[in-house]
Amino acid sequence: MSANTLAKGHSQIGTVRETAERWGLAARLSRAAEFDPAFREMLDCVVVISRRARTLAGAAYANERRIVLNARLLEQGRESDRDSTFIHECAHVLADLAHNRPCRHGARWREMMRLLGEVPNVRHRIPYLSREANAKFIWRCISCAQAYHYVRRPRRRITDCYCAECGPRKGRLREETPE
Repeated sequence: MSANTLAKGHSQIGTVRETAERWGLAARLSRAAEFDPAFREMLDCVVVISRRARTLAGAAYANERRIVLNARLLEQGRESDRDSTFIHECAHVLADLAHNRPCRHGARWREMMRLLGEVPNVRHRIPYLSREANAKFIWRCISCAQAYHYVRRPRRRITDCYCAECGPRKGRLREETPE
């Protein structure tokens, strides 16, 4: 994939092989060498950084031989989040290529994560990538003050919605401006 074909807000930082060597993760990835030729194909995948992603830590596109990482993972002091997200996405590509089908977060992907030395967590818990930290819109229940955070404007109208805890009678919502 050339720089000309990258989506707006994306930039290529190299292949998985180059990135893993730069970040000191090559030895961890080499644990999956037994899955050759999928292993070699994974090493040649392109690693792309997205400046547009808000709550997405990373994404893997095995068919396109591409891994996308959130640009905020590259900031100073976030190396642990960066590394675990990178390994997570590499496990997706490896599992998909090794089994010749999308494995999603199933048993084959979990097996690959363990092989690479990671706990197979499906959802990240990275505070600076949370909905709360990136909310552009907040709807709050007037009864219990439960907050609903949205990164994009909801398609539904606030008058058609209510708090899940309080129900349609007591749980009317009002919009707040995020700080």
